[in-house]
Amino acid sequence: MRQSATSDAKRLRNIQLKVPADLYKVFRSICLDEDTNMRAKTLELIESYAKKKGDKRFIDMDKAERETFFGEAAKKAIAKIHAAGLPTTHGDEQGIYQLYPDGHKEYIETYSTQERDGG
Repeated sequence: MRQSATSDAKRLRNIQLKVPADLYKVFRSICLDEDTNMRAKTLELIESYAKKKGDKRFIDMDKAERETFFGEAAKKAIAKIHAAGLPTTHGDEQGIYQLYPDGHKEYIETYSTQERDGG
């Protein structure tokens, strides 16, 4: 019996989440409405999220796939920031600049360590 318990423990992982009370209450009431167990519903949500993200695990991706993954994530993050009306920081051969949602750039003045230290 002990071997079976050890085998099951290796196949299953426990997740402990600290969830804000108001979010917990909403999730609990949804589960009650659907007449489902909260753990089963959480597992269902995790599985559906994992399927949306693809079958390949990040660790199994090659360099090009990881770069594509990060590139897409960065584009989405920049779009969200610009949608909020805020600038993002970028760099090019001319220096570091703030890119605003309307597309204009404002270059940031940078100083060398010597200039900062007064040398």
